[in-house]
Amino acid sequence: MKAELADWKAFYREGAQYHRTAQGSVRRPEVFTPTIIENLAAMSIEKYFMAIFMRRGILPRNHTLLDLMEEAKLYFPLDPILVDSLAYMDSLQRICSLFECEVSAPAANDVPRFLETVDQVARLALQELGPVPGEA
Repeated sequence: MKAELADWKAFYREGAQYHRTAQGSVRRPEVFTPTIIENLAAMSIEKYFMAIFMRRGILPRNHTLLDLMEEAKLYFPLDPILVDSLAYMDSLQRICSLFECEVSAPAANDVPRFLETVDQVARLALQELGPVPGEA
């Protein structure tokens, strides 16, 4: 394992903060649309994965959910359900292409899937890194 990168704990804490916000957002559907919840979930997922990678002393080539997932597969197995959910979430926002941008609005019935996906990645981060540093 390479030497860990300095800010991995900050990424972990930020992932947990986005995670909590996404979980609480369902209580305020007048403010938090499925698109906002999807983005909160995606930010949490990215932060958790970055914490895992940085703790291992590596940086992924890109930060789309598919790229993060593919990078993670190089180091540990991922549950097939998680893989499917990350691919689905990534398919809703293809914004990193130089040639075309494609954004699809998620449906309200997608929200539980987004939240379960964040929960799965949080469990993976806990397994890989232990409890969130600096939190009770």
